[in-house]
Amino acid sequence: MPLWFLPALIALFAVVSLGAGIWLLLHLRDVARVFRGNRPGELVRGPGKRRATPAAVWTALIIFNAGWIACIVIWIFVLGGEANTVVDAKS
Repeated sequence: MPLWFLPALIALFAVVSLGAGIWLLLHLRDVARVFRGNRPGELVRGPGKRRATPAAVWTALIIFNAGWIACIVIWIFVLGGEANTVVDAKS
């Protein structure tokens, strides 16, 4: 595996997670609708049109969390020294 592979993989997962996070921020009204409750003080969806389905919100949440978790796992793999055996630093 070339030396640039793990940083490129971290960058890819970071960009994917960033994209999902931006999508979630743009659809906060729909996120609030997915997590709405019926108790006082709960998140309440504001007025406006419904734009995203609950499945789309859950998919974005899963992609967002999978992206940053994958970055942390790769980072721990590199810091722990296990990556030294699979990376070819001479090429």
